[in-house]
Amino acid sequence: MEADTIIKDATIVTHDRTFCGSIAIRDGKISAIAEDAQALPHSKNVVDASGRHLIPGLVDAHMHLNLYEPNAKTESESSAAGGVTTIIHLLLAPDGLVKAAEKFVEEYEKSGVVDLNMTAAIFSESDVESIPDVVKFGMPAVKFLLPYRGTESLEGLPGIDDGILYLGLKKVGEMAAKGYRVFARVHTENVEIFERRKHEFLKLKNQDFQWGDVRDKICELDSLAHCIHLAKLTNCPLYVVHMTVGEGPEMIAKARGEGINITAETCPQYLVLTKNEAYGRMLGKVNPPLREKWDNERLWEGLANGSVSVVGSDHAPAKKVLKKEFWTAHPGMSSVETMLPVMLSEGVNKGRLSLERVVETCCYNPAKIYGLAPRKGCISVGSDADLVLVDLKKKVKVKNENLHSDVDYSVFEGWEMTGWPIATWLRGEMIMKDNKILAKPGFGRWIPSDVAP
Repeated sequence: MEADTIIKDATIVTHDRTFCGSIAIRDGKISAIAEDAQALPHSKNVVDASGRHLIPGLVDAHMHLNLYEPNAKTESESSAAGGVTTIIHLLLAPDGLVKAAEKFVEEYEKSGVVDLNMTAAIFSESDVESIPDVVKFGMPAVKFLLPYRGTESLEGLPGIDDGILYLGLKKVGEMAAKGYRVFARVHTENVEIFERRKHEFLKLKNQDFQWGDVRDKICELDSLAHCIHLAKLTNCPLYVVHMTVGEGPEMIAKARGEGINITAETCPQYLVLTKNEAYGRMLGKVNPPLREKWDNERLWEGLANGSVSVVGSDHAPAKKVLKKEFWTAHPGMSSVETMLPVMLSEGVNKGRLSLERVVETCCYNPAKIYGLAPRKGCISVGSDADLVLVDLKKKVKVKNENLHSDVDYSVFEGWEMTGWPIATWLRGEMIMKDNKILAKPGFGRWIPSDVAP
């Protein structure tokens, strides 16, 4: 039977092997894989991938589509340009999580160009009770936004306390005990420590300090230890988002050694950016903050040795207009489109990680953890034909005008990166080629997680 597309003579890279081969695609799925393209079915559409690497489409485990200004079209196009074919968005809805999820999916499928999964933020006891319904809808996890309360509350959203955290972890732990492959995501920062530090820094005559000075790593380390302790007591599988601290990988490894089911994620910005650069004070303001070079290197080591399992973008696009004054500037940055280039340029091409390990942490692990594998994150017969053609030698000087996000700056402006995605396929359709978006708005689809016992 004729294939819709053949990608021939690529260096195919999965999470556990690299080989020369060709792939046949039919009806949106990978229908055959062979070392010799002649062994594959005939196709009128043949892509010569010789000299290039073919990897699975990235699964971005940490995405905010509408934190400040909703624009699913541009931010999903930015994802496609960066080789991301599935995004896992955080649903923020303090009342009626499932109804909000249904509405969000309906709206996203009108304009998104990559596939969508979600997790939901928990704000109340009512939300905790709705966790089984959230899972039934197709979400594999809930998230606890620990530092966003009091004066740090997100606009229009309530904060949570340790009581809600405890009840939520307990509920997720109970579902996990029944065989559900579910987990709790935690943003680990102690906001009470931050508030006291903020008061101290406000008193200083010299205001020449960075966000990472005020929101010091003590906030993250204390909250991380606290969440690990509660996860142990409640038997709750724990997923630590956007780890920034160099001490973190050792803490994760120690917790695993004690039998705790725990996963750690970091982000490209925490691997290569530091708090003291020119971008750090305003445009680089994120939560948790950028740290030091020492932390960067420890996180790279954590990725290499397996104590850190996932790389996600934490894409939270905030325009310059939202970053005018230090204390009130919105945290967040546009990071999804540069995620894979950072991992290729600073990871693979500088010898910090193998390309197989990049695939494992950016594609396979998030797909597996979030209940999307083997449909997503894999190159295997029957998987969705979500693929990225990568040129490891391609040099690109980053210019925001060439990126696709709606944000009007990039913290990587002027960086020359070696290694870049040159084509992206989603369900067998080429949605990006040579930085041009080919997908029509609405091509993206909701992909529920498979987490039931």
